[in-house]
Amino acid sequence: MAGYVVNDAFIKLAAESLPLFESIFIRGCFITAWMLIVSSARGELRGAREHLDRSLGLRVLMESIGTALYLSALTRVPLAGLTAVLQIVPLIVTFAAARLLREAVSWRRVTSVLAGFAGVMVIIRPASDDFNPWFLVGFLVVIAIVVREIATTSISTEIPSVIVSLTTAITITSMGLLGIVFEDWQVPDTRELTLLLAASLFLAVGYIASVITIRVGDISFSAPFRYTILVFAIALQIVVFNDVPDALTFVGAGIITAAGLYSLRSQATLA
Repeated sequence: MAGYVVNDAFIKLAAESLPLFESIFIRGCFITAWMLIVSSARGELRGAREHLDRSLGLRVLMESIGTALYLSALTRVPLAGLTAVLQIVPLIVTFAAARLLREAVSWRRVTSVLAGFAGVMVIIRPASDDFNPWFLVGFLVVIAIVVREIATTSISTEIPSVIVSLTTAITITSMGLLGIVFEDWQVPDTRELTLLLAASLFLAVGYIASVITIRVGDISFSAPFRYTILVFAIALQIVVFNDVPDALTFVGAGIITAAGLYSLRSQATLA
């Protein structure tokens, strides 16, 4: 989660002066290079074509759609606010896991997820006059993420996690290249390239860590950990963008954090 949100902050800064899809493409070139280096060093590129299947294809498709929608909204709304909208993912993932994957979901997990969702509502306040319609795009991103997570659990365990991440990186880079057709190319300066390079490093960490986590354990257990991204997002909004959230945002973040800690404690107790 830290890898994802730090990446978001860097690309949001870069997209202030560079076209969005150009930023996605340049960052994608960097992250694809990192993944190729790691995959090559681990000897996992051999027979990579044999690893392609429908589940992997569905995952990268949802990742691409979600990325395009998310970054489009991110350039128009505060980082912490949009991140808060995405925190309904654990709620939907938990119930999707129970319905579709037949995972055992205890009432403690359900309670913690619902409490976290209540915290999100405190933050975004959909009925207020300050509500930005672009936040609604976040709900489309949520759908893409949930389908992506379900697809990830169906990917063969014989496929290395780095290969899954590499395939995703290549697909999103290709999407950025196609989007450039509708934009005017601008030559990036040193600052912009540095921001996108840093974004690619943190996104690589997020990709690999999330794929490994989803494939190792029940996604209904890992879902509450997503709430931690909001804490990182608020901190970055203050430090990087010099924008201090209001009191209700901190109250909502406190509720979300408490819900996540309760979920972890209850799981440890059951174990």
